[in-house]
Parts: sequence; structure tokens; C-alpha cells
Amino acid sequence: MEASLNINVLVVDDNNINRLLINKVLTKWGVTADFAENGVQAVEKIETNHNYDVVLMDVYMPEMGGIEATQVIRAKQEPYFKQLPIIALTASMLSSERSQIDESGMNDFILKPFDPKNLFEKLSTYQKV
Repeated sequence: MEASLNINVLVVDDNNINRLLINKVLTKWGVTADFAENGVQAVEKIETNHNYDVVLMDVYMPEMGGIEATQVIRAKQEPYFKQLPIIALTASMLSSERSQIDESGMNDFILKPFDPKNLFEKLSTYQKV
């Protein structure tokens, strides 16, 4: 049986190919996915919709990167913005980057290129019951 997830995910990545790859995997799992190309778009979508269960956030993007976008989201007053799980998508995991991810308020990270099994495990902990 193909694994499925009852979850609404916002994928934030400036790379179209990354978005397509993630979308292909998420669609296979029955995930509802929405996309943003940078941190500015991500913040707007999260403010407008309030319906995401988890955000996959690329760390390095033009206009506004994932660290900065997460800080903007976490600074908002409503509990939704403080509690929304945000998972960093990052190509490298230097210790300096790891501390930035932690300090920004991100909950976790996934290395790119991502391993679908790893992504599934991380997302399944945030799905709607």
C-alpha cells in the first residue's frame, strides 16, 4: 500500500526543479501542497491562509531567505505563527548554519537532495489526526 499523509504543506524554494520534485513526491502521498518562491511570498501566504500544517523552507533564496522569513513568522503574536512547524531545506549542514536554523525558530531540517523516506517520516509527525 502506498503511504499517505493527511497534511497541508507549504513548500518554499526558489528552484523550480526542486519544487517540481517535491511536488511529485508529496502528490504521491496525497499531501495538499502549496508553493512559494521566496521568503516574502511565504510570509504572505502564511499570513493569508493560516491553514498550513508544516512549512518546508529553503534556507537560501533571493529577496528573503528561509532564516529571515522564519524570524518574521515567529515574531507575530498569534499562537499559529509561533507553533507552525517549519522545516529547513538545506544543501549543507555546517555547524554555523545549524545554529542559525535553531536560533531562527525552525523546528527541524532536511538535507537536499532530500531522501523521500526521511521527508515522509518528518512530515508524518505533523499530520492532522
